Amino acid sequence: MRILILSDVSGFMPGGVPAETRELIAGLARRGHEVAFAGDVPVTAAELARHFPITIPIDRSLRRQVAATLADFKPDFVHVICMSSRGVLILAPLLRPHRWALTVHSVSPHERKFKLFHRYEHLHYALRSLRCLPNSLAWRWVLKSGKVPRVIVHSDFVAQIVERYGCPADLIELVPLPFLPRPLDRGSEARPSNGELQLTTVGGLAHTKGQHDVIKALPDLVRRFPRLRYQLIGEIRDDSYVRWLKRLAIQLGVADRLLFSVDLDEDAKVEALRRANVYVQPSHEEGFCLSYAEAAALVPRLVGTRTGAIAAMSRDDRGARIVPARDPRALAEAIGALVAVDLPTDHMADRARRLSERFSHEAYLRAHEAIYAR
Repeated sequence: MRILILSDVSGFMPGGVPAETRELIAGLARRGHEVAFAGDVPVTAAELARHFPITIPIDRSLRRQVAATLADFKPDFVHVICMSSRGVLILAPLLRPHRWALTVHSVSPHERKFKLFHRYEHLHYALRSLRCLPNSLAWRWVLKSGKVPRVIVHSDFVAQIVERYGCPADLIELVPLPFLPRPLDRGSEARPSNGELQLTTVGGLAHTKGQHDVIKALPDLVRRFPRLRYQLIGEIRDDSYVRWLKRLAIQLGVADRLLFSVDLDEDAKVEALRRANVYVQPSHEEGFCLSYAEAAALVPRLVGTRTGAIAAMSRDDRGARIVPARDPRALAEAIGALVAVDLPTDHMADRARRLSERFSHEAYLRAHEAIYAR
């Protein structure tokens, strides 16, 4: 099958959509499909996917560029793996003669940045919703209008939002992202001792990722773990939020406990995760949370919020705890309780087996193939 994958997310972005796109292209190529990718830069080797450049951020040239791509590549199926509501409205008439589907990772206002009132949670999100209202209404129109023949989501969390926005349930396809196990070369099921505690979070530094909730939980935890350190790994997506995090840490007397690791390369990130005693994902909103899945392969103890697919990944896991989003006290209690738990020596191997079955890479590829074939 000839498959065209199209994205309006820059290939220079670490993780997220480009990471998923690379995995999908590589998997489809291995299974014998002929794949092309339309984006700003190639995300895989040329032998895996032919690259057709498009301008990002998208503009009026999108229609012309995609029309030329369709005429040249002649795909059997077009997978729009990420696109704004504006982009979907531009592409829908062009794609009408083709079989196609749209992956929705999140819809406005979810996971959108807002640079004001970080200190006042409810006000921050209320004003963000107001600012994003035009885009939110545009998504409701897109999803209600029938312009998109099939919508792919990666978690029940997003499926419920998409359905609430007006997409018919029978047009929604739930395809969880795959879990990729890592070699088991650390025996860190043992509890940390001597008051030590290394907490780590991976995620873009932005309000919706909730790193401030962990910082608010630190004063309680430091009393129990005097040698606590908290490493925040990720690109800066909102500099106003980072400035506020640093002010908040000073106010709470925990500034010396923080280590900001911006734009680590993959090897350094993996090494940091291997050193962590507890991985914390305090996100307020997630479409799936690939970072949590990656950490699950490396860190025995996990604490996450009930968003995206985090709860589904943590089910039946003695080394994982799920708490409500936006609740620093619950984070502190879960971290403290989890550190006190003795984990069996085969805990990581058992988790890898379980997640490899529930979030199988082959099942992920087969699900996409089935959608393309229908």
